[in-house]
Amino acid sequence: MNIMALPGINPKTERWATNLLKELEAPGRTLQVQRYKHWDCADAEQCLDLNEEVQRLKGCAINLLVAKSLGVMIGLQACNKKMITPERAVFIGTPVTGFRENNMDLKQLVEDLKIPCLFIQQAHDIVGSCASLRAEIATVSGVELVEIPGDNHQYKDLKLLSRHIKRWLSTGMPKVPQT
Repeated sequence: MNIMALPGINPKTERWATNLLKELEAPGRTLQVQRYKHWDCADAEQCLDLNEEVQRLKGCAINLLVAKSLGVMIGLQACNKKMITPERAVFIGTPVTGFRENNMDLKQLVEDLKIPCLFIQQAHDIVGSCASLRAEIATVSGVELVEIPGDNHQYKDLKLLSRHIKRWLSTGMPKVPQT
């Protein structure tokens, strides 16, 4: 199984993603963390080119996509544009406000995926509470939403995250209607 992580906007999330993937290590799994180009820029956030990061994923063989924050936005767009075709996806700290600010239809992007998805969201995440995420995706088939404590968008408890991910991976995946 090829597992790819798409970290958040901050370069520090590269190490976070690497450590989370180590929690998911198992025989037969290859692990990769995407490194964003804007991290090499003096003012990283100003250098971010969302479309370029989406394009850079073209052709990556991914069975399981694990994305956090900005990575959720990049991953959903890359799937929508058929740059990547994962079999399953885990989205952590979905930036609900970021989707709105960028005029991206979160619900439609998730519906169009047509793969099983696990969303893990802090109850009071500063870029989108679990309740606001639930309001966006509640009617989408094949989606599971797990609420965890927190309000800082940092998702530092990797053991907790990995427990939820491992449990979800070990259960039968829900059928997603193909249209």
